[in-house]
Amino acid sequence: MAITLNHRNPSRRALSSRIVAWARGPTFARDIAIVLVVKFALLLALKLTFFDHPQAQHMSLPPAQVAQALLSVPVSPPSQGDNHAR
Repeated sequence: MAITLNHRNPSRRALSSRIVAWARGPTFARDIAIVLVVKFALLLALKLTFFDHPQAQHMSLPPAQVAQALLSVPVSPPSQGDNHAR
């Protein structure tokens, strides 16, 4: 019985055996990798669906106007009720 070993590239053989073991056995790293790939795909789908393009061409605003609307604090009108702080 002759045993032949592949002495040319042992790192490639080790890598292929690690990939096979990763695919067959239930490992925590594999589960995390699968969850991350699914989350990335869902986030990409949400981005492309809702945030990629405006619904109409006339919906774009200048950045300065958007910044003013987001960062300005509206002034509330004074109340007409009793002043309890007096």
